[in-house]
Amino acid sequence: MPLTRLELRARITRLLRSDADLDSFAGDFFPEASGRFTDGMDRVRKTNILLDYADPEVLAKQLRLLERSPKAAAKPAEDGPIKLLYLASNPTSMDQLDLTREARRIADRLRGGKPRRVNEIEIVPRWAVRRSELQRLLLEEDPHVLHFSGHGSGRARLLFEDDGGNIAPLEAKSFVSLIGILKHRLQLVVLNACDTEPLAGALVRHVACAVGMRRAIGDEAAATFAETFYEALSFGEPIGAAFRLALIALEISPIREEQTPVLRFKRGVDADKRKLKR
Repeated sequence: MPLTRLELRARITRLLRSDADLDSFAGDFFPEASGRFTDGMDRVRKTNILLDYADPEVLAKQLRLLERSPKAAAKPAEDGPIKLLYLASNPTSMDQLDLTREARRIADRLRGGKPRRVNEIEIVPRWAVRRSELQRLLLEEDPHVLHFSGHGSGRARLLFEDDGGNIAPLEAKSFVSLIGILKHRLQLVVLNACDTEPLAGALVRHVACAVGMRRAIGDEAAATFAETFYEALSFGEPIGAAFRLALIALEISPIREEQTPVLRFKRGVDADKRKLKR
């Protein structure tokens, strides 16, 4: 059965990890596509051009050959940083959250103290995320950590946007199924949104650990939790210890929302020993 465009995109992301790899591959096998690449063009655009101009059957064949080659097999999985895909969704009809500030605070905390950091964590923010593009983003980015900031509902749904910025709910069953198929390198999911504890519990059928919220959480508490949690992970703390450090940060702050976040983990996983890995 021929590979779909989404499946081809996923293989390109997995096998051609650097811009140099993508440029070289396109130049060697698909010069028509490569000739349309320009200096400074981002990776997503290059991938789209390759998918548009390459014969799908030939592209699939070359990717399979690359996958079987000794060079591809020998490529260490630990190359590159740990990728944190930060999804922000803020439908216009809902209370507006300060998600830009949260993402900036996380990024700032991941910059300092580099000589002592065990893990380089790269935050990849995506704004005004629509329900319809979630699958594509997971395929393109293949993250180690998935972070959702926005609104949840009492029925364990995440509230994404549609093309007009209106509410587009994603049912828990659909989200869990999507993660089950596209988990690949995914080790941790953080749902920085109200009433997401049940969803976190369902997700650990597929990923090692997930964080959800028992109830509504304020902007300041959400940002404080996230920046402390990811900073601790970047210094090599296990997920369980990083979670407790983030709770302490809430406990000693004026907001006192330390009872809101909850950590769930897969059966057989010891969160006090489990660390992020590339």
